[in-house]
Amino acid sequence: MKKIFSLQLLLSIPVVVMAFVLTISCINIIDSQNNEMTTAKINNAFPNKMAVPKYTPLKTETPVAPKAKIAPIHDKEDGQVKRVDNTKPSKIGDARKQYEASGRSFGIDVSKWQGNINWSMVKQSGVEFAMIRVGYRGTETGQIKIDPYFASNIKGALNNGIHVGVYFYSVAKNEMEALEEAKVVVDQIKPYRINYPVAFDLEDFNRYRLSGVSNAQLNKNAVAFLNYIKGKGYTPMHYGSKSRFGSVWDMGILNNYKIWLAHYTDKTNYAGKYNMWQYTSKGIVPGINGNVDMNIAYFKLSPNVADQAKSENDLSTNPNEEVIKNTHFTSVNEEVVTTANVNFRKSPTTDLDNKIYDYAIAAGTKMLRIGISDNGWAKVIYNNITGYISNEYLTLVPAETDKIEES
Repeated sequence: MKKIFSLQLLLSIPVVVMAFVLTISCINIIDSQNNEMTTAKINNAFPNKMAVPKYTPLKTETPVAPKAKIAPIHDKEDGQVKRVDNTKPSKIGDARKQYEASGRSFGIDVSKWQGNINWSMVKQSGVEFAMIRVGYRGTETGQIKIDPYFASNIKGALNNGIHVGVYFYSVAKNEMEALEEAKVVVDQIKPYRINYPVAFDLEDFNRYRLSGVSNAQLNKNAVAFLNYIKGKGYTPMHYGSKSRFGSVWDMGILNNYKIWLAHYTDKTNYAGKYNMWQYTSKGIVPGINGNVDMNIAYFKLSPNVADQAKSENDLSTNPNEEVIKNTHFTSVNEEVVTTANVNFRKSPTTDLDNKIYDYAIAAGTKMLRIGISDNGWAKVIYNNITGYISNEYLTLVPAETDKIEES
């Protein structure tokens, strides 16, 4: 009996081994099929073998302002309409008595809505400066249009010894459009002496072609415009009403520029920074038919008899001299040191090939700063030469103190 059992056991071993081999083979076949299916899925998702994409850093250069096409005037697309003004009509003489103080200047802002202006009478009335509209962007088509009275207004003001600043009425949807507007402004004002600010004016919030444009984007547009103006050697200024400062406009950013406050009242209670105040749209000024916006600037330039409009053939043969004339400096007298390698220039702008030296002045170089401009430039004396350096690369030399020896 034992022999029969042993024989059966021996005979069953090959069967078990064979079954084991067949099982392993099946498992390998199934794994191979699964691998093929997985590979097929991957190949379908990524039909071509791809390397890890290379990281391309964002470009940080200031974009070049695009060329703009100037369109014919169309009044229905001019979004600058009369604002609500509950103040009483204000005469320029009364305003001077009420607001006159040292260091202030009195002015108006004008556009085609004032029609023909007798600038001689305006000057005689006591107006010291005029903010003149260069143009506007159409509220529907978005086409840029030059104010039809811009040329006559700026020449009339300058020819009568009135200081001039300008503004553009923007409906820019993005930064490139804002740059386009800024370039148009600079191109238009090049033939003239502009020594008051160049302002960005956007008022059509969430309507017309700005419907759906976020406040964040509007702030980016303003900064793009203002920085372009600053880079061209002019003083940038941002216009806005008291109700929009903080609610739409990010003053943490825009306070880096001059601020033009619109608040129609006898005494503004706006607590933020402002450099010019538009206090009424019901100004009465001899030489202007109807009402006009009136402003107080909290800075003042001395009268300049040379402040005349230039003819088309009288463009300056020395652009550096022209930039210097258009830049206002506050006098200082202090020793400074450069904080980085910096170019020493003939005039306060990077828009000209105007380096005094072919090389940059090294960081840590001491010099005398004798003027600071409103748009970020310093007038300095270095090696007995007067020139200009971006003020952001200068810092005051710490005052030396006498050391007291401990006993």
